[in-house]
Amino acid sequence: MASGGASKVSRTKGLRVCCPKIPAWGLGQVLTDDGGAKVTVFFLAGGKRMLDTTIAELDLVTGKAAANPILDVAERVNWQNAHHNLYVVELRPTIIEKERRFAEANPHWQPGKLCVYVGMTGLTPEERFKKHLQGEKDAWFVHKYGRRLLPDLYRHFNPMPYDLARVMEPELTRRLRSDGYAVWQN
Repeated sequence: MASGGASKVSRTKGLRVCCPKIPAWGLGQVLTDDGGAKVTVFFLAGGKRMLDTTIAELDLVTGKAAANPILDVAERVNWQNAHHNLYVVELRPTIIEKERRFAEANPHWQPGKLCVYVGMTGLTPEERFKKHLQGEKDAWFVHKYGRRLLPDLYRHFNPMPYDLARVMEPELTRRLRSDGYAVWQN
């Protein structure tokens, strides 16, 4: 990962970092540092991770490479109020043929990749999915085409404070679309 100036990090709270051994996690915001070997980092693609810095190496990211409005939110929210969850629902693939709005929203969908719905909730993802299927405060596409939850795509983010969930929902949508998924988000 490119950084404005990569250097090893020891005391880290409040800094922007990356984990060179797992670059797929992307840029991260250090949330807590226990003064010992444990730090908590929220990564844009890797979610919230508790790391042992005697094992996990973190590089400092500075300058323009460290600028990110989502991580600005992650830094300032109250993590004691982390009661919201992202979730991803697999949709039946027939949605791409039967729903023009869905197809038009996904011109870069790669056939063979899943069709999904991305949402956020104050409930557990399982409770929210059940309500969708029952037609209670449902997203119509999920009610009609919903198959199952895809926890491997969201579990690492949860739970999070509302303000962060609000900005991470469209970010997760963007990331999934860039990976070739067909995605709907309200």
